Amino acid sequence: MANGFAQDTLPFPERFGESYFYGKRESNYSNYETMNPHRQFKSVRSFIKGQGIKGKCLDVGCAFGSLLKRVSPHFDELHGCDISRFAIKKATEKVPGADFRVADVGKGLPYPDGTFDCITAMDILEHTESFERSFGNMVRKLKGGGHLIFSVPMDNPIRKLFGFLDRDKTHISILPKPEIMRIIRKHGMRVVSRRYACSFPLIHKVRFIPAEIQFVLQKV
Repeated sequence: MANGFAQDTLPFPERFGESYFYGKRESNYSNYETMNPHRQFKSVRSFIKGQGIKGKCLDVGCAFGSLLKRVSPHFDELHGCDISRFAIKKATEKVPGADFRVADVGKGLPYPDGTFDCITAMDILEHTESFERSFGNMVRKLKGGGHLIFSVPMDNPIRKLFGFLDRDKTHISILPKPEIMRIIRKHGMRVVSRRYACSFPLIHKVRFIPAEIQFVLQKV
């Protein structure tokens, strides 16, 4: 899959600049800032609020910090990281109370192991060169009993049917559900819940169509 980028002119991290978030040149976004964070992250905030999760939260692939802003009332510390320097600059402006860092989850995260009570990674792992390595890097940063909430597209017949809607050239690690489950079990994570959806133009996600999956996991 990585060979698909051999002829591209920009190094992979630099593909996530301003043009990625505006104008559909590299992604599915015409304007990232027009997305509705309340609708987009409603299930994440509902789970965090309902379970009374507190302490330290890290959003991996935080983009402009919209998710952290939504869950900020529930945590003592907010942390975000993203491979995009452009996104981190925007996030720092929008959520000044959080600690933001430029980092590539596939190469490791700049925090001590066992730091966080909750880690979120919404539609991030499919952008990494190794889904499994990136997943393991996040798990190591969780405290025992901590929660990992993540979502990814899946390689399955539904995606083959609607895949033409996905124009993001950085989606290089899309796995079938059995392989995702193998990785989850290998890293000692318990599945708390899962839900399915499918993204369509002009509608963020339609529930119950199994093109994408969102997991809530707990470190055992």
